[in-house]
Amino acid sequence: MNQMMDLQMRCTAAVGYALFDMDGTLFDGDLGETAFLLSLLGEYYLTDAWNLTASMLRSLDVTRFAAQEGRFRQYCTYLKEGNYVDAYQLTANYMASHSPQTVKRICAYAFEAFADPTLRLSYNEVTLALFVRLDPVMLSLIKACSQAVVVSASPRSVVEAFVELNDIRAVSIIAAEGRVEDLPYAEAKVRLAQRAGIRTPFIAFGNSEGDIAMLNWAEHAVLRANDASPSLVQKADQMQWTVITT
Repeated sequence: MNQMMDLQMRCTAAVGYALFDMDGTLFDGDLGETAFLLSLLGEYYLTDAWNLTASMLRSLDVTRFAAQEGRFRQYCTYLKEGNYVDAYQLTANYMASHSPQTVKRICAYAFEAFADPTLRLSYNEVTLALFVRLDPVMLSLIKACSQAVVVSASPRSVVEAFVELNDIRAVSIIAAEGRVEDLPYAEAKVRLAQRAGIRTPFIAFGNSEGDIAMLNWAEHAVLRANDASPSLVQKADQMQWTVITT
């Protein structure tokens, strides 16, 4: 409790930039991936994504879906190869074909209907969770910052939808859009933040290996360890980062 109060006070009082990864940091799950999958599945079922139900997806023939949907197959291949840059770029390019209103509705529905972490799709040795769940503590922290920046490899339209849905006002966004070299992942998170005119942030929040460079750059690093790998938690301890679970 004292640790969270300290972070809240630090975010409220500090002057400067506060950087936040989005998926897995500001909430549980991966909204970029979930919105991407729900949209693909809506096409497969010939309906809007917000008409899908968990029971429909639990009975899905994933092999048949993959045979029909090449973007799903390619995404799983990228993930299996550890090629996260091309995987994120694929989702960004696909979601860019949707209107902002459609993306916002898909994202809102994801939080409403897919809060069960056991709902998963498995294909080609890759398991994907259709799951997102809000975290009031992390929302409180980002809203307390006067110069918050969300730095995410998720599609920009998805990040914008999350920000709007949760009434996060004093925030800038650096997210996936356009060229692959502009994808904010790993070291590129720092490079793109610097290109946007951001000086060394007073604090940064992350949850995965893709956030290490951003966390190292900040004056104060915070690892949200709810779903972090043991090796990353060990690194955080060695680097004397603040480690939280919310």
